Amino acid sequence: MTLIDLTSTDLAWFEAAIAGADLKARMSMLHSDEARGVRTVLVAFPDGWRRDAVGTQPAGEEMVTLTGALTVSGVTARPGQLLVITPRALRADTSTLDGTRAVVWFTGAAGGWVDGEDLVSGTSTLIDLAPGFVREPAEGLHGRIELRDDVAGAVLDQDVEVVWFESQAYAVVPAGEPVPQGEGRALVRFLD
Repeated sequence: MTLIDLTSTDLAWFEAAIAGADLKARMSMLHSDEARGVRTVLVAFPDGWRRDAVGTQPAGEEMVTLTGALTVSGVTARPGQLLVITPRALRADTSTLDGTRAVVWFTGAAGGWVDGEDLVSGTSTLIDLAPGFVREPAEGLHGRIELRDDVAGAVLDQDVEVVWFESQAYAVVPAGEPVPQGEGRALVRFLD
């Protein structure tokens, strides 16, 4: 496992159109596991990015904002917060501040955007990342997420993804391997 510097200019980037948005966003695929139905993407939004479309999609999303701010349906996520969007939650009035970058954990198939509010059944929740935070397993979201101060060097009994959101680093760590020496607090996504 390798500690990935999320500020590195050496990351492999591609441009992608996000349903309903006029501007493409730059993305770097950090992890993809088809068997588990998960993928993790670093997204760098261009200045002035917004999505005026209103709709839903079948994938769950959990967003860790690294810089800037991301607003979805009137909920604004900033560094130090986690935005949890379950499948088919309303996505409306979506925009970013200039310089916004976020790590996005997806659960479920890509695509599938449907315009309108007819299929709305999910929720959006903004969480301040405070000591003791745990997102327990939930329908439409993979695994469990914990905020940890002590994860560097730990040997865990499950595969995990780790985002050091303050120092902007990332790693995928197989079960039984030590977690790399990232700095600061980290969100740990346990992959079941």
